[in-house]
Amino acid sequence: MDTPKLLHSTRWVSLYERAGWVYASRRRPGEPARLDAVTIIALHGDDAAPAAPRRLVVLEEFRVPIDGWEFGLPAGLIDAGEAIADCAARELYEETGLAVEAVVETSGTTFSSPGMIDESQAFVVVKCRGTPSQQPGIEGEQIKVHLLTQSGCRELLARNRRGAAAISSRVWPLIVAVAYAGSFAGMRIAE
Repeated sequence: MDTPKLLHSTRWVSLYERAGWVYASRRRPGEPARLDAVTIIALHGDDAAPAAPRRLVVLEEFRVPIDGWEFGLPAGLIDAGEAIADCAARELYEETGLAVEAVVETSGTTFSSPGMIDESQAFVVVKCRGTPSQQPGIEGEQIKVHLLTQSGCRELLARNRRGAAAISSRVWPLIVAVAYAGSFAGMRIAE
């Protein structure tokens, strides 16, 4: 393979051309592959009542590239030396104000759009608790936190079909699963 040619670089992402492909990257040439980010599937409820149904934590966030609001999952970049579970707890708290009670499952490395970007991520399923922040996120982020029930997932899917709600491809299959099955990762989602 030929060496990537740097076309443009910014603080968070660079644009390269290699083997006829133009793609975005979070790495510099020669830097080894690494896990870049976490995407968090958070199930909100009370561990003191383990049989009680939970709610799915979904963000509604203004996304500049689409010039509109999108429903998605909490996510963020892993800091150097940071463990996946620690990053998930930090990002969930920053973006929602909710605290992780337990990590249920962690994926291996996944890619969101490898034809366009080399960014890698791990999915982390967590149980969480607390009251969502009224001003979630960090400077520059516009976020609304939703705790969705099974019927809330069905309503969001209906809005998406009507063109009234943009949904991230990372969360759409999860919303479908909860809407039809009423559970995820062995936990019941509130009706």
